[in-house]
Amino acid sequence: MALMPVDNSNDHANSNFSFTFHIASVRKNDTVLITAQAATATAVTVDGYDPGGGHIYAGVKAAPANIHLPVADYGRLSQFFYGQCTYWANMRYHQITGHWIPWLGNAYQWAYQAPAYGWTISDTPNPQGKSIMVFSPYAQGAGSYGHVAVVESVNADGSVLTSNWNWNGDWATFSLRTFYPGRGISFIWYPN
Repeated sequence: MALMPVDNSNDHANSNFSFTFHIASVRKNDTVLITAQAATATAVTVDGYDPGGGHIYAGVKAAPANIHLPVADYGRLSQFFYGQCTYWANMRYHQITGHWIPWLGNAYQWAYQAPAYGWTISDTPNPQGKSIMVFSPYAQGAGSYGHVAVVESVNADGSVLTSNWNWNGDWATFSLRTFYPGRGISFIWYPN
């Protein structure tokens, strides 16, 4: 906007204008970016989906910077996307066993990747220690990418108490859930 005098007077400093100025800003319409951000945030936070670690997506909470891990371990932790069930299972399993998950991929892919890395796969939890419960797509309420959870204990009735992140859309949120071994469920663990 420009203001230009319309008379020959040089007294512009003390001019009184009989109209109100409105400040307006003209810029490109960026509302399409809002839609794109929302779509990306929805896509990368769907339970079991793992776009891989180390990426930052607009509108998606990133891993906290105050994680106290050796540099080599931080790389192993961040190989899965923060907030996902895969991130939690990798972190929690390492906490209780000292072993990191050596592969990548969506949750349901863990069951068939584990044997290629020498891990045990079974229809029942590890009788000698901790294991990871792997859900096939849609098994016991899992989404299309499956789900992974860490077995915290096995109950007397055969059900399994698990620790989870991102179950039922609760992205980056811890929960304890009870599930049952059965169709579409596998258990994996580092060999004893």
